[in-house]
Amino acid sequence: MRINKITTAMERIEEVDFRLVNQLQILFVVKGYLEMMHNGSSVFIRTGEIFLLNKGDIIHLVGSRENATLILKFEENTYQEELPLFQLSRPLSPVYRKDAYEQIKNCFVSLYIEANYPAEGSEYMIEGNMNRLIGLFYRNLKKKVELESHVISDKVKEMVSYINHYYEQELSLDKLAAHFFSSKYYLAHEFKNQLGISIGQYIKEVRLFHSVRMLVNSNEKIVTIALANGFPNVRSFSEEFKKRYHVTPKKYRELQQEGKGHHMDDDTLSEDVVSLLSPYMSVEEFSGAGPIQPTSYEVEVDVNKEIYRRNTLHSLLKIKPEHMGRHLSEIHHRIGIEWVAVTSIIKKLAIKQSGGELHVFFDELDRVLRQILSAGMIPYIQLQTIDFDDWQQIEGVSVNGFPEVLVKLKYHLQQNYLSHDRWGYEFRCFYEFKNRGELCSPLVKVISIFQDYPNLVIHFPKHPESAAQPKEKDNLKVYCIDDLTSIKKISFDEALIHLTDLTHIETISGNKNIKGQHFILENMLDFEKDDYLQKYADLAQANAGVLQYMRQAKQAEKEVFYFSPVSADGEKLFEYFPEELANKISLCTADGRYKDNWYANEFMKSLFENVVFQNEACIVTRQQENYRILAAYPEEEYQMFMNWVNKEWQHTKLKKTKSPSIYIKLDLLPIQGKYRLVKQELTTDLIDQRVELEELKNSEKLSFEDIRYWNGINRPRRHVETVSIKGKHSLEVEVSFLGIVMVNLEKIQD
Repeated sequence: MRINKITTAMERIEEVDFRLVNQLQILFVVKGYLEMMHNGSSVFIRTGEIFLLNKGDIIHLVGSRENATLILKFEENTYQEELPLFQLSRPLSPVYRKDAYEQIKNCFVSLYIEANYPAEGSEYMIEGNMNRLIGLFYRNLKKKVELESHVISDKVKEMVSYINHYYEQELSLDKLAAHFFSSKYYLAHEFKNQLGISIGQYIKEVRLFHSVRMLVNSNEKIVTIALANGFPNVRSFSEEFKKRYHVTPKKYRELQQEGKGHHMDDDTLSEDVVSLLSPYMSVEEFSGAGPIQPTSYEVEVDVNKEIYRRNTLHSLLKIKPEHMGRHLSEIHHRIGIEWVAVTSIIKKLAIKQSGGELHVFFDELDRVLRQILSAGMIPYIQLQTIDFDDWQQIEGVSVNGFPEVLVKLKYHLQQNYLSHDRWGYEFRCFYEFKNRGELCSPLVKVISIFQDYPNLVIHFPKHPESAAQPKEKDNLKVYCIDDLTSIKKISFDEALIHLTDLTHIETISGNKNIKGQHFILENMLDFEKDDYLQKYADLAQANAGVLQYMRQAKQAEKEVFYFSPVSADGEKLFEYFPEELANKISLCTADGRYKDNWYANEFMKSLFENVVFQNEACIVTRQQENYRILAAYPEEEYQMFMNWVNKEWQHTKLKKTKSPSIYIKLDLLPIQGKYRLVKQELTTDLIDQRVELEELKNSEKLSFEDIRYWNGINRPRRHVETVSIKGKHSLEVEVSFLGIVMVNLEKIQD
């Protein structure tokens, strides 16, 4: 297929009303950013990013004030085959599909240069680059469906035009059906089928679009704006606005007023085209052009200056009983986790009632406890509402017998395990995993049985106000843990009183925990749907874990303590925790293959306690004259890329592009002597090189040899060297997108 004609232009886009795209287009933002509603989904295009629009897409655009966008439109020969639709879930960038990005970017910019600054042979260069660009689309942007199945009917086009014109009036499906002499069910189905968005949602988006313009460009009252744009009242407007922009209309207006700046006029834009494009040129069309400079950090670190002492961040291992024998010792030895959760206690007991006497047998529970102890680890007994529910399912026992079985449990542990009083005993008394919104009173009543134990922990959705940091009131014997797994202390009597606080019941009944976990799962599933990103899913989770750990380590300055659950093999972290999410964040697969999360946890647990430096990308720790440094792709960039942030935050951060790598240069001083330097890396490039694992990854069942081979290959890249240091050592670390780097400096000689 030949393309007869293209048009290219550098434009400043402030806003584009809702419209249908009638030809294949490419948008390349060279300055500022674009916010786009694309087929019902929100898309942000930052500086340096490229997005593709197919024929038939429905869009509206809002550009930042300093926006400059290079636009290329393809005009097809009507007598030849039309272009297919291409799939692009997010903008191409130096991070996302970087190889395709570089090729498409270079071809795109060359097309613009040849079309607007013609020289001898430009016509041939234009035709060649046009065909190359289409070829790159075919090669890199997977074809979805043929155009014939995505034709926008005249009826739907008329509906779009009608809504765009009369959005401020009262619009309903019945009214539209009467106006277009059609069945409302037919109209709703065709509109959603052809445009990917419902009629009601489209009306709402158009009204919000015009409302935003009025908020920014006028001083009209909020109620006036709401009524002028078709909302029945200000409450309805505010609710929909907050759902869409995550802030109130008033707050949005304030943020926009704060961000008002200089407008780039068309003359300035025209004069600055060369300078705007020069950073993106990889060939010598413009003299002095260079690539986008990566983000870099260069700091001097005084290794003798301790900024804080990192509290030990304990982890609670959740593991399926059938995998304890395989993994416990190795997890304890390599990752340093000490505590192992023991759950479903009642199911692990054999209970019989005969002759008015309660008989309890502990064989299954003992088997689990001895496995934990033989691995050198500590049992953490979790008694939950599910245990009381399991008790009620046992035939022939009464509710009144529940305390008795807990007393028998305590005496059994005292008589058979010398270390029982140092174990953890946690009570989770709220029905977290059912929409019941109630406290399990029988479970609350048995807490006193373990009152004299030093490691008694009681769960609250949110810490009571009277709870104190552990170091503040060491005389308090009872710990409390909240949904964020932070630990505080409280008196036993206060804990029992606070358990009946109705605010906890309201939190539980609202299923906030469940909703939060499912929100995370949905984001991870969206990540994995992308044909490029899905292979990095494990690395993305490992990166997120390191970033969370670094946040928690930093909070040690405020004496905040955590006891975070870690899934070894897909075991759920809590009863309400989605099993699918537990599988994704686990240390290894059910058959024993180590994931990137395993190695990330090894890195985190090996850090020293004395912290001498920390910023958003790395942490430097010291023990005597040895140093361990952990670096990860920064959280701000990670979250921006994953779109796990609200719109208010994005509006303040979208103006600056980031490179696919972060460079960190640490000048460590004073250091003297001979050191062994060990660098370990987890990177996307490393994953790309593991092509031999692709076949194993898709296998339903792997042999022991296959798993051992997998674990031998699927591990961090390791580099070892010996360095002699005299007073100062400059450590340079490159952290690629989603990457994690661990560096050990071990002194071997003065």
